Amino acid sequence: MMRIDFKNGCDYVCYAENCRYGKVYPLSIAQGYQQGDIYVDSISNTKTVLFWHFSGFAFISGEYNRSFLEAVYDRIADKNGKNPRRFILFADEKTRSFFEAKADIEITRRYFFGFENKSFRKTIALPSDCELKPIDINLLSKIKGRITPYFSWDSADEFLSKGKGYCVVCGEEVAAWAFSSAVSSDEIDIGVETAEKYQHKGLALAVSTAMIQYILEQNQTPVWACHYNNIPSLKLAERSGFQKISECYVIRRKDA
Repeated sequence: MMRIDFKNGCDYVCYAENCRYGKVYPLSIAQGYQQGDIYVDSISNTKTVLFWHFSGFAFISGEYNRSFLEAVYDRIADKNGKNPRRFILFADEKTRSFFEAKADIEITRRYFFGFENKSFRKTIALPSDCELKPIDINLLSKIKGRITPYFSWDSADEFLSKGKGYCVVCGEEVAAWAFSSAVSSDEIDIGVETAEKYQHKGLALAVSTAMIQYILEQNQTPVWACHYNNIPSLKLAERSGFQKISECYVIRRKDA
């Protein structure tokens, strides 16, 4: 398995397009919107491509064999501790069958949602002391959580120049935020989080709605995905107008 030069990523757009799950992530790398790594089985006769997004999400495209999966397993297991970031593989049944015998591997599932309402228009009322704002450099520095723009963008400049986000500000605090977690020429994946003290107030719906309307205005398609047992995200996706369209296996190291 060989890593290609990032500047040659456009050569692998067709492979990214053929990813069965969450293709906005591999496309974001191949099209140059976001950082990540691309590995191939052969430079001169490529049959298999591995996309590894900055967020840690990874995808295999093309024809792959056991030897390639063993190389992917070495990357996931990271027994030498050399990985610069986590490695979470989105996989089909064939790939799951290979990894299920590995004692140090955990296998779960991820749900993917589609959005069809191109005429979507909605206004979400906010508490009187809260305000919806686009994320700028000042607000970005105030966002503290697990799912933030830094989850999938390698710098503030990169996010602010190529991405987009909205937040609800209550007083001096950023209470909830939604942002472009992955960007391709056709789709934008939405990441959402609410600060713990502001949960259950409908703020996540407000910021996700703002992101959806922004994405539609760009003539792109909003997409949503989450872990299969992330009930709050599942419910928010439905309230925001998404419908489940597919699912895949999620393969990661048990202690990752």
